[in-house]
Amino acid sequence: MEELKGYVEAVKRNMETMNADDYDGKEDDLRRQQEEIERYERLLKEQSISADAFDRIVSAAVDYAAGDIPFSQLEHVYEEKSI
Repeated sequence: MEELKGYVEAVKRNMETMNADDYDGKEDDLRRQQEEIERYERLLKEQSISADAFDRIVSAAVDYAAGDIPFSQLEHVYEEKSI
């Protein structure tokens, strides 16, 4: 569950950076954030029961980060789709 929480926070930061006005170093921040997101995705992929399950976890995490679903729904997807 800690990996999921870390992933959500990384996605939120990335969304905020993408929507922020341009600033010096923005591209570097986006690159570092993408690397962090990819590290969390590798961890989540290892815990998923299938490739489809991983895709559903990632989709739900992005939906939660965007404010489209509540955390309880994200938890449900994660618990249902992980080992």
